[in-house]
Amino acid sequence: MLRNTLLNFKPIQKLIEGVGRDVKRYFGKERGCVVGLGDDGIFYGLGLYQWLRQIKKGITFTTMNENGKGLEEEKVKGRKVLIVDNDIVTGKSYKRALGVMKGEKERLKIKDIKFAVLCDRTGLADFSVEGYSAYAPWSLEKLDGLDLKIIQALSKNGRESFVEIAKKTGLSPVGIKNRVERLINEGVLKIQGLLNIGECYSVSAHIEIEADQKTISKMIEKFEKSPLVYHLVRTSGKYNLLASIISPNLESIENFIAKEVRGEPGVKHIDVSVGELPIIPKAWNPPIT
Repeated sequence: MLRNTLLNFKPIQKLIEGVGRDVKRYFGKERGCVVGLGDDGIFYGLGLYQWLRQIKKGITFTTMNENGKGLEEEKVKGRKVLIVDNDIVTGKSYKRALGVMKGEKERLKIKDIKFAVLCDRTGLADFSVEGYSAYAPWSLEKLDGLDLKIIQALSKNGRESFVEIAKKTGLSPVGIKNRVERLINEGVLKIQGLLNIGECYSVSAHIEIEADQKTISKMIEKFEKSPLVYHLVRTSGKYNLLASIISPNLESIENFIAKEVRGEPGVKHIDVSVGELPIIPKAWNPPIT
């Protein structure tokens, strides 16, 4: 890697601006070691290390995962240690990594251990730049800010390369690849081809249905296979099923209602609203049989 290349990246600059003074004060005149935690931590840790090397001697750099694997012990022995990561969301990785390092503190004669991150939602880090909002419309157990940036990039272009996404997020291509694979394996992210609604349809309808539970179950099974139904949900109140459909013309909607809805003997009442194409979503994956 070229000398100090990472200092040109805005996320690194943001980290240094936010925690640099405190980190410099923490190390003081002591010898120190920056430890990059995981793929994201390597990126931020190495950037912080490059900055420190410009203003201070006696600083080393190494890496490890949250279980301590990969740590070069000689580089932390007898030094102050700063573990660096991108964020702390739930605190699990933080506690595990800190526990590993504290377990080696006496044996390796480590003088002190601190933790620095860009984003800290838990308040656990010794040094951080910003936190996450207490409220978020996604599960913070599974997603953080960088995950969302990656998902946003892929939602606009599912074929965008990891290299291009890395340029937008400040992570390495390997870091992007690992995050995407993790999100896919956990069932959080799915990359697929979608149909552009505006190019294939021209009108929509929302059908509120009141029917007995046996009929509702039968209709759900049937609607799940329909290339017109893009939204289907059980509801409470007078109506117990809401089906939203899109169609190339009104005739198809009328035929759908007559055959697929009114044609069911268990249907007691329906209410239909016809409108323009949905504002959201703009694309979907219809069942093709």
